[in-house]
Amino acid sequence: MRNRSRGFTLIELLVVIAIIGVLSSVVLASLNTARTRARDAAVKAGIRQFATLLQLEYSDSGTFSALQGYGWDYTVADCNNSFSGTYAANARGICANIVSNAGAMYAGTSINNATTFSVFAPLPGSAAQGYYFCMGSSGAVSVNGTGANGWTSPGCHANP
Repeated sequence: MRNRSRGFTLIELLVVIAIIGVLSSVVLASLNTARTRARDAAVKAGIRQFATLLQLEYSDSGTFSALQGYGWDYTVADCNNSFSGTYAANARGICANIVSNAGAMYAGTSINNATTFSVFAPLPGSAAQGYYFCMGSSGAVSVNGTGANGWTSPGCHANP
């Protein structure tokens, strides 16, 4: 009589592989969510940094105009062409970081007034819903959509 060595059957191995597959898919989904939240946090931090830079510009020159872009910046090249003045290099770096995370950024005067500003960018985690993070010269911040009251929320273009 031959002695059979004990080993794993094919069914047992397939079950273990299936369990590992399910666990790895759960972990990867969690990592994607964490990555998206981290990008949202980076955009919010960048907007806050840019607002601080605008306040420094106003403190030095009495106007925000040197750091106001010419509309939406969609690429790093746009960022490199949008700003002038003492803090231009800092503004370009912050803009490039925001654009790389959010895909776009807007920094400009609110309702054509050189004494107020609004900075905003889309949030990557809610891109499908069209949410933006806004910060205005009053210090007001909001996360808003692009609906009827989207640009009038505190900190946004029509309500800096």
